[in-house]
Amino acid sequence: MIDQELEPTNNTENNTGAENIVSEKTELSAENSTAQTETLESSAANAEETSEATSADAATDSPQSSLDANASAEEPQNTAIPTSENMTEVTRKPENEIEDIEEIEEEVEIPDFDENFDNFEKKDFVALADKMLEAMNARNLSVSDVKNIDNVIKAIHPAFDEINIKAKKDAKKAYVAENGSDEGFEFKNDNYAIRFEGILIQIREKRNAFFQKLEREREDYFEIKTRLLQQLRDIVEVEEKGESKNNWDAFKKLQSDWKNAGNVNSPHNGTLWSAYNALVDRYFDIRSIQNELKDLDRKKNIELKEEAVVKIEEIAETLKNAPLTNATLKKANDLLNEYKQIGPGIREEQDALWARLKKAFDLIYDKKRELATENQSLMEDIYNAKAQILENLKPFLSFDSDSINEWNAKSKEVMAIQDQWNSIKGPMPREKGKDISKDFWATLKHFFKNKSEFFAKLEAKREANLKAKEALCVEADAILAAEDHSAPNTNRIIELQKKWKSIGQVPEKYKDSLYNRFKAACDKYFDLKRNENKAQDEEFKANLAKKEAICNEIENLVKAGDANLAKLSEYKKNFGAIGFVPRKDIQSIQTRFINAINDYVKAASGLDKSEKDKLMLQNEVEVVLKSGGGSKNLDKQENDIRRKIKGLEDEISLTKNNMEFFGFSKGAEKLKEEYLKKVTKAEIELKELQDKLKLIVAAN
Repeated sequence: MIDQELEPTNNTENNTGAENIVSEKTELSAENSTAQTETLESSAANAEETSEATSADAATDSPQSSLDANASAEEPQNTAIPTSENMTEVTRKPENEIEDIEEIEEEVEIPDFDENFDNFEKKDFVALADKMLEAMNARNLSVSDVKNIDNVIKAIHPAFDEINIKAKKDAKKAYVAENGSDEGFEFKNDNYAIRFEGILIQIREKRNAFFQKLEREREDYFEIKTRLLQQLRDIVEVEEKGESKNNWDAFKKLQSDWKNAGNVNSPHNGTLWSAYNALVDRYFDIRSIQNELKDLDRKKNIELKEEAVVKIEEIAETLKNAPLTNATLKKANDLLNEYKQIGPGIREEQDALWARLKKAFDLIYDKKRELATENQSLMEDIYNAKAQILENLKPFLSFDSDSINEWNAKSKEVMAIQDQWNSIKGPMPREKGKDISKDFWATLKHFFKNKSEFFAKLEAKREANLKAKEALCVEADAILAAEDHSAPNTNRIIELQKKWKSIGQVPEKYKDSLYNRFKAACDKYFDLKRNENKAQDEEFKANLAKKEAICNEIENLVKAGDANLAKLSEYKKNFGAIGFVPRKDIQSIQTRFINAINDYVKAASGLDKSEKDKLMLQNEVEVVLKSGGGSKNLDKQENDIRRKIKGLEDEISLTKNNMEFFGFSKGAEKLKEEYLKKVTKAEIELKELQDKLKLIVAAN
């Protein structure tokens, strides 16, 4: 809130302290700034006491109100120097003073990295450092800009060093693995590291130069202001002697020089300003004869002040329906400083302007407080939202799987959570926000570290698979180069193909090339083999026709009912003597022949069913043994016989066990004989089944 103050009064009485504001013996150099400050403060105090004493007498003639001109007491950087082209108001140091409104506190405007550089490579850090160096070269560089750049450098330097240290450790580990020890190991920084450090050195040099220049400006500012005060004292002395023909022009020029000297952040601002005001007050006391000119200047000052007040009121009016921004605050502060630097005006009109100014700034202050409250609430909301996102991320730390697809699916979920985090813009409470940001990115980094470890193990396994498949390629190439397409080599190629399928995946970059190499070797081998076997295929087809002719002859005899078992052996001998048939016909022709000779046996006479069954089984076994291959029918019969054998063995064992409980009576002996016959019959049947089983086992 702005408090209403009295504007400085132009005293009509002599101000005896003004002539002692600057001593003739005072050194005009920055080196003696401390001594000068003490002298200025002492002189200013004397001048103010005298000014207060004389202002009371002059109040009845020209009552006026004052804006504060001593804001530098608390914040020297915001001090406004009240000068104008025509008239400078004389200021007394009030108890309270008008100060510029501080700008809204905002987060430091540096890139929003959240201290996370997981995805940064060295070139990214170098590019960012280049941007910082480019910013240091800007013409309008400010202290806050330099501090922002310092914050960025403090954030990225440790992260870059971490990458460099890891690179050094990896290089050393590789060196030890290759040479057995670290003796002779020497790590050389790459171009990125050298470039990065060079840029940081340039930034530090420019930063030091910037602050050295700023310090020189402060020293120059003090020296210039002190020199102007000395000139003002000379002007006052000339005025006292009555030699004022050209003194007014010199005074106005000094006012202009004082204004043009600017305002630099300095601890001496308050003392310099007090001394200047006291001398100006003394000067106008002496120039009381210029009252008419003073009145004209005051009227003009009122017009200028009113223009500034109107602009400030317009700003206040816009704030009723618009948000407060730093640009608006800066504009209001600039207008306030402009108002301060305008000379004094007519008392009554100046009081009215002051009331309007105070009312407008009250509204601006209220808006600033409301905005601060809203910003604090918004920051808490952003913090709570990000805290919930962090809780959603934490369960992923315990995730573990051997599946690539599952890891990739979880990664997508984590990236979605990261997108949620990044989508929430705006600052958080400083300390809490820093902690939660650190926790979030650490948790995210931990998850992807676990994922990297999984893929590192997977990659090691794939490297082993690569070596195994390369060995298969070498062996396949060797078989192909031998130009031997015999059955053993063919079987070996088939075994290599089966082994290839059993080996897992290889690194993606070798996957296609390695597969194409192996496939090409196998395909070429079988192409060559097929070319060699064309004549053989014709022979196999002829053999198939011969076997089909035998089957036709037997089937025709069965239909005619002319089955002579004496010819059975000859048929089997002739069928077995015929060579191989095409692979696709092996099973079908074998099955047809077995069915034909079994039907031939069934159609024959002179054998009971048991003998026919045994003979048919023997026929099937002989055909399978001689022609090679297997028979599904034999497998089925084997399973049936084994079940029957198991049942008979259990039945015989149970019957014999029961027979032991029979007594020695006449009825018991008869019953025992019946059980004994059953056991004997079962054993005969068991023997026949066991013989059949031996035949089948031999065939398989």
